Amino acid sequence: MSKLLSALCLLLCFVLPTFAEDDLAKLSDEFDSPTTLKDWQRIHKDHQAPDQLQTFDINQTKPGHMVMIPHASVWYQQYRGVLAYKEVSGDFVITTALKTSNRAKNAAPRRSFSLAGIMLRNPTGPNAPQNYIFLSHGAANKPGQYQFEVKTTINNNSKLQIQPANVDHAVIQVARIGQAIITLKQVNGQWSVHQRYRRSDFPQTLQAGLTCYTDWDNCKNIPPARHNKMVIKNGQPDLYAEFDYVRYARPQVPMALRGRDLANPGQVSDAQLLSFLGEHAQ
Repeated sequence: MSKLLSALCLLLCFVLPTFAEDDLAKLSDEFDSPTTLKDWQRIHKDHQAPDQLQTFDINQTKPGHMVMIPHASVWYQQYRGVLAYKEVSGDFVITTALKTSNRAKNAAPRRSFSLAGIMLRNPTGPNAPQNYIFLSHGAANKPGQYQFEVKTTINNNSKLQIQPANVDHAVIQVARIGQAIITLKQVNGQWSVHQRYRRSDFPQTLQAGLTCYTDWDNCKNIPPARHNKMVIKNGQPDLYAEFDYVRYARPQVPMALRGRDLANPGQVSDAQLLSFLGEHAQ
């Protein structure tokens, strides 16, 4: 009998999920207490710059949510915007559920590139080149329409991709596994792999958290060095972003996929990624 119990315990160790004991779980936030606001680091404080958020709170503006309402500010090339983050080392997955709108909260944002989402950033100082990647939701190059934007920036060189969203809310996820960065989204209950990137330049430890930005048409007329050190009072910001939760976890890569290039669809299919990411990695 004792041998049978030992064998059963060994089997359970292999088949039961390990997320309950995940060392990153302590970084997660369900946004049900305003006291957790202090746990979030802010990039403007790191750079000794003014706060570009008009509103930033947890469980106050909307119960059970983090709310961000930005002044006019952007992330592009050398432009540095808003980021609330936690430092994470190694491989990880970060997931959030969010809803975005115009400030009136009755439609999509009506100013160009007004979105919110998840960002991973190399933790460098204010004068260093920008290196980051994010997946965001809101209105990008079509104000008044919901879209997704992915932006990858290497040494201030930003490349972006935009796709229709058609909904005011979504669950989004970004995974860092080795050199692969994988962005995913859930729309109307359906998970999909959004984009894949290879970022060999990223260091072991990254800033991983939540961002928002708005009103590119006004921001682009201000030099980046000035934009990064000011609050734009005469802009036309039009973004309201609310996050239901943010969850951090270690990815559990199946043995059969370890050592493969996860950024290469020829080596690992979307279906194989979704077997351990998406709903399986929250």
